[in-house]
Amino acid sequence: MGEMADRINAIHVHASAPGGGVHGEVRGHNGVEIYFSSGYYEQANERQLERQLEGLARLLWTARERAHRASMAEFNIYPDESISSYEDERFHEERAQVVAIGRSDDDRIVVSVRGMQEWRIQLAAGTLQALDERSFLAGLQVAVTRLISDQLQQVNQLKVRVYQ
Repeated sequence: MGEMADRINAIHVHASAPGGGVHGEVRGHNGVEIYFSSGYYEQANERQLERQLEGLARLLWTARERAHRASMAEFNIYPDESISSYEDERFHEERAQVVAIGRSDDDRIVVSVRGMQEWRIQLAAGTLQALDERSFLAGLQVAVTRLISDQLQQVNQLKVRVYQ
């Protein structure tokens, strides 16, 4: 199993938001980095940045899932893809409804996702004026890390409920 775990940890995908300006990378299971093109943050407004970050999240998640599936296929393992029982069907249906949320320490940045498909980024009014780029990205990192943790915790709890 070490080789497979190494392969998953080696996953590295990159994406840019539609329209540019916002970029990101995902590494391994939960390493996420978001960054901006030079000068983008100073010119953005909250609603525009929310939409850009949501688009980026969709693209990064899709790229990460493709890379993960490709890695698993090399080992003839297709995780979470086959539905062979009532429990599997229930798990897939309920997992698609899981809403994970992550917040920055100051609650200015909220990242949420339903079923890892419907992404939502909410920035409190005045966030871009109150935070410089570095502080914003640090807060976003905290929110994303908390979202990933919340998602994993809820899916693990769901597995216990469905499969015990």
